[in-house]
Amino acid sequence: MAPDVKFVSVDHAKEKIDATAQTIRHQQAEFLVGDWKEEVAKGPFQFIFADAAAAKTIEGVQLLEALAVGGMLLMDDFTPVEHFLEEWRGKPDKVRDFWLIHKELRATEIYLTATSSAILATKLKGKE
Repeated sequence: MAPDVKFVSVDHAKEKIDATAQTIRHQQAEFLVGDWKEEVAKGPFQFIFADAAAAKTIEGVQLLEALAVGGMLLMDDFTPVEHFLEEWRGKPDKVRDFWLIHKELRATEIYLTATSSAILATKLKGKE
């Protein structure tokens, strides 16, 4: 990491944070047990990897506000549309649509495996 970059990882599970801290030993890395919303208030951030389900869904606006202009957001654990269960085919996907067509983002869905995808987005300079 560049000298002016700070890495922060936040999780409710102390065991996960402890394991990550043992794997990533870097003076610019900070590992916190708690609520991501407390840390996100310290933004804006140049890169956010959102793994919390609520951050992707009901708290998406908070996450978007924490992203710096030109910053990148990565979210995984999506199911590619063609692998939706039959009862979901053709129905709106509000979470996916929020991120892929948001006017403040330029976003794309990338396939990680045949049954898993991620969304990669960059925050635009201003609202269009």
